[in-house]
Amino acid sequence: MQHEKLQGDIESKKIGIHQQGGGQKPKLVIEEEVCLCLFYLRKMPTFEVLGLHFSISKTEAKDTFDYWLEIL
Repeated sequence: MQHEKLQGDIESKKIGIHQQGGGQKPKLVIEEEVCLCLFYLRKMPTFEVLGLHFSISKTEAKDTFDYWLEIL
C-alpha cells in the first residue's frame, strides 16, 4: 500500500534522540484523514474551517490534505 511505503520512508529519514514510535500520536485515524482530503476536494473550504470540522489545527489539516492528495 502506498501509505505504508510513505510512512516507512518518513520513519527511515527521521533523525532524533527519542525511541522509535515515540512522540505525539496522530489525532485522526486513517479513514478520517482520507475523509478530510475528499471533503476538501468536494467543498473547497479554507483549511481553518476544515480543521475546525475535524477538530485539528489548520496547519495539521493542510499537512494531512497534502499527504493524502499525493497518494490519491
